[in-house]
Amino acid sequence: MELIFGDGDFQDFRRWLKLNIESVTWQGRYKAQFEEFWSVFFSANLTLDQIIDRFNYARESLKVGPLISWFNWLKERFICFCFIEKGLSIYELSKLSKLSPSHIAVILRNYFVDIAPHKEEFFSEIFQVGNLGSENLDVRFATILNSVTFENYDISAYVEEIMPSLEVTLYEDWMRFLEKLKKDFSSESQDLKLIKRKEKFSNKVKILQEAIILLIATVAIIWGVTHINHWYEDYLADKISIYEPQFKWLDKTLSFKAADEDEVSKDFKLDISDIENVENFGNQLGESLEEQERQDVESEVVLTSWDSLPKDINAADLEQSAYEEDKAGYRDTSYGNTKVYRVMMRSSDADLAKVKISQLLDKYGVTQVDNVKPGLDVPGGLYYNLYVPRTYLKEFMAQVMEVNEAIIYESRTTAGRNPPGKNKVFIWIKRM
Repeated sequence: MELIFGDGDFQDFRRWLKLNIESVTWQGRYKAQFEEFWSVFFSANLTLDQIIDRFNYARESLKVGPLISWFNWLKERFICFCFIEKGLSIYELSKLSKLSPSHIAVILRNYFVDIAPHKEEFFSEIFQVGNLGSENLDVRFATILNSVTFENYDISAYVEEIMPSLEVTLYEDWMRFLEKLKKDFSSESQDLKLIKRKEKFSNKVKILQEAIILLIATVAIIWGVTHINHWYEDYLADKISIYEPQFKWLDKTLSFKAADEDEVSKDFKLDISDIENVENFGNQLGESLEEQERQDVESEVVLTSWDSLPKDINAADLEQSAYEEDKAGYRDTSYGNTKVYRVMMRSSDADLAKVKISQLLDKYGVTQVDNVKPGLDVPGGLYYNLYVPRTYLKEFMAQVMEVNEAIIYESRTTAGRNPPGKNKVFIWIKRM
């Protein structure tokens, strides 16, 4: 069974409602808008479930409480109209509207109790529908007429009801709803599912647009704050005067000139193979680089009196030793070809430092120079004159620095040359 409602059915429903059009349209000022609403909302050839969906659509679209209540009332009255005027049973109304039978029964029970409150017990019993097996599912209006007489009652309305006169057209939400209603239902396609999908998609697009706008605004604010900070820094820099050296003697007109390709020989080759043999050649002054054999200890100094001791040991490190100069000892020069490393160490336990350095000598294959025995006792400490393999030089020096606090000096000398693959290292341990 399918029930189709036409324009005549909707006009009968409007007359059955007994709407106070003058009041609803605010003394007729918004009558045209209300008539437009009625013609669009109650269009011809609609089924009961489609009409119920439209009522639900109106409730979801509206935001004002009185308008939502008015459409709920209109929905319940339409169900009562179908029950009374169309002669449908509770089960048929439930099947056609896709509402539960108990919900239909409650609507009908409340409606008839408002009209005939003295029959409340009867209506509560006849509209008692707990499940689909209830015997009251087949109750029709004709069944009620056999038990109740409505001679003194208007079955379409009652005196206390205010909804037929509610001025719904005065609300701003009414005009917004009317525009939305015409947009959604004036087209050929009036599928509410499609309309809801469009609304969801439109809402998602709006959310995305708001997120993009928020992101752009955030980036703009960050850029603006950064730009203002840079501007303020430049402003402060201009206000604060800081002394800067003025190089007025600098000739800014000078410029580098590119070399003439004709003056540079393209066949010029840099031979670096002879660099390793530079120590085998004489220096620019014609002096021989042959190693001079020495018979005495470099730092062995004979003290003749207490006055020979320096008052400040640190200052004595910087003084030249006449003894060492006379014996051709190693002194720093600006034109020397041989690198020599000096390690100046202080130790509160020189004997323990000697043991640790002796272990390092054995570990890295370090040998003594000439007749100077490693760890020779000299006035004030211990003395080492060593040849260290070049491959282990850095590692050896690092290990020596861990023995005690020390300072490393790099010197150049012309007194001799290092054996191939080795470097000369002097170690002086001061007893504290």
